Amino acid sequence: MKLSDLDLDSKMIMALKKAQIVEAKQILYFSNTELQHLTNISSDNILKLKEKVAERYIHQRCYNALNIYQKEVPLQLQHWKLSTACRTIDSILRGGILSGVLTEITGGSGCGKTQLCLQLCISVQFNKERAGGAVFICTENAFPSKRLQQMIQHYGQFLPGQNLGDKIFVEHVVDFDTLEFCVKKKLPTLINRGLIQLVVLDSITALFRCQYDSSQLLNRAKHLIEFASTLRQLAHQNSIIVVCVNQVSANMNKIGLQDSDVVPALGLTWSNQMTCRILLSRFTYHEEYTDDSGQAMTRRKLKVIFAPHLRQSELDIQISDSGIQGIKPQFLNT
Repeated sequence: MKLSDLDLDSKMIMALKKAQIVEAKQILYFSNTELQHLTNISSDNILKLKEKVAERYIHQRCYNALNIYQKEVPLQLQHWKLSTACRTIDSILRGGILSGVLTEITGGSGCGKTQLCLQLCISVQFNKERAGGAVFICTENAFPSKRLQQMIQHYGQFLPGQNLGDKIFVEHVVDFDTLEFCVKKKLPTLINRGLIQLVVLDSITALFRCQYDSSQLLNRAKHLIEFASTLRQLAHQNSIIVVCVNQVSANMNKIGLQDSDVVPALGLTWSNQMTCRILLSRFTYHEEYTDDSGQAMTRRKLKVIFAPHLRQSELDIQISDSGIQGIKPQFLNT
């Protein structure tokens, strides 16, 4: 935008040009004192000038809490929650997984991380506010298609006439180039066509552990921040759910997670990019019990580590043919 577009008097335009300010946006680069020193324009006129430029460049109106509650706001501010298809788990998540932010599901092998993600891929198709499909990005083992079909057989009875698997898009990536092409090219296309409301990355750890060694921690940190920023922008601008699965590492110094034996991988750099972290773990003692069908199962635990909208809490969970169900929530002292 040129200075002539601001309807300024000729003296002010001459003063600005003498200070080598030829575009309107350059005015916002300087403080009031700097502009006054460069142009000899009075402080009152500097304030009016900046207000006039800001009005031209900033078109967003202000919104209050009532506007957000009534959803009279742009898409980026319309947060919604995705149910886990289990009321007990939803109770400690206050309705489910939050949109517009990055949510991490972490835990050791065999704790149910992938199964919870599969359950979310099915649940998103039942959502009343933003029903849609899901993208499941695999970076490690083959996609668990048999387990997905087992869960679809259970939930399919609640949505007759539709194949729940048709709206789950699976992408297997083995390197960063393929992953970045998927995130930056394929995902925006599916989102713009209104085909998906959920993105699952299982897992973020595999590629970063293979790509960098201990002497490249700085480069890894920069790459992590850049990649997380891309995912966060996708989630925020489109108000979709983005879930990243993370592995765990041995907790050699017994720090974090209340002296747990393990900590989420990728360190503090990645942790700072997450809005919500959910930890899945097995019981320290292997207590077994049976469900209604008499099938023996091992107990596991789901724990909210941090989230700005949730209190720290945990509950026992069990895995059955239909997926993951919660047993009893417990709220921790914080």
